[in-house]
Amino acid sequence: MRAMASFLLISAGWAAGQGTGDYLFPIRDGKKFGFINRAGTVVVSPQFDAVGDVHEGRVPVYVGQYVGYIDLAGKMVIEAKYEDARDFKDGRAVVRIDKQYSLIDPSGKLVGNIPYRVLGEFHQGLLRVQASGQVDAAGKKLPTRYGFVDRQGKLVIEPTFVTAGEFPEDPADLPVGAINREWCYFDRTGKIVIRISMGPNLNDADLFANGRLRVKDGFTWGYKDATGAWAIAPKYNDAQNFQNGVALVQEKDKWVPIDVHGNVLPEDKKKIHVIGAYSEGLALATDNGLLGWVDAQGKPAFPLRKYQEAFGYSDGLARFRLDDLWGYLDKSGKIAIPNVYDAARDFDHGLARVDTHEGIAYIDTKGRVVWRAGEGGR
Repeated sequence: MRAMASFLLISAGWAAGQGTGDYLFPIRDGKKFGFINRAGTVVVSPQFDAVGDVHEGRVPVYVGQYVGYIDLAGKMVIEAKYEDARDFKDGRAVVRIDKQYSLIDPSGKLVGNIPYRVLGEFHQGLLRVQASGQVDAAGKKLPTRYGFVDRQGKLVIEPTFVTAGEFPEDPADLPVGAINREWCYFDRTGKIVIRISMGPNLNDADLFANGRLRVKDGFTWGYKDATGAWAIAPKYNDAQNFQNGVALVQEKDKWVPIDVHGNVLPEDKKKIHVIGAYSEGLALATDNGLLGWVDAQGKPAFPLRKYQEAFGYSDGLARFRLDDLWGYLDKSGKIAIPNVYDAARDFDHGLARVDTHEGIAYIDTKGRVVWRAGEGGR
């Protein structure tokens, strides 16, 4: 977990604390970490050995090898006594002392102990756990199994799957697990809704996307929904998974784009391939080696271009790399902050971390430096 320190400095920003009206951004002085606010003023002097992301007004901080939490005023609100402590989500954080995993609330109060190893974080109010080292009535060691607990730490889905993915953020999608060479798609009660054989070659599982799962029925393909019913009848020679509400399917010898209801879309919908999630109304897309951003109708916001790299919009700006240097575009495609940085991160809550020839700095959305390493906090 001490490796958290290396990724911290590439974290652009932090979430808001309740009632503070401000945000915190990590800084580093030697081997110690502290925080600045959006104005570039040092709020917490560098004193921690590592720090984590702010979630729900709490920041995990390391004092030596132990971790606790501070609030956005820099006050230690949960003692640094845990060997592992994860981000708060939905009013809960997973912590660990020795091999005991537990759930705590934002005040540090114990909510419940979990008698399993905890994997991942809460999704749809459920947390994935791993049961290993168990034996059956005859004393035979059982293979590792996966299940889920709720926000109180109570077991909701028994550890029965030999592997299992997280619950998707979209409740229209189901997670997938494996039992007896079958891929099993299950709901929040653990009920298996869809079973698909892995086949003799132990084929990989498809994942739900946009509320649809690609399923083969004999010689043809269609899509099922989270109830297990056919949302789009199996009538295609081949089919691809949905992405951003569009999938390509093969009708006879021709590939055509369809929406989640099976309606054929205009041909131009498949010419520009959306490769990123929508953010601030735009999504990153590509066409013949060019990159750009499209709106909700799939139309380019401005002409696609040849970037070395490009990312989604945040705070009205998109990060791009050109001629091996980083800069930012506005939503009209104009360069808002010139590409002069050796490295850069996305804007978050008004600031972005960049690497300059002079060192690490934070800039605002106008490109002004609000804090630079080695300048005493300004």
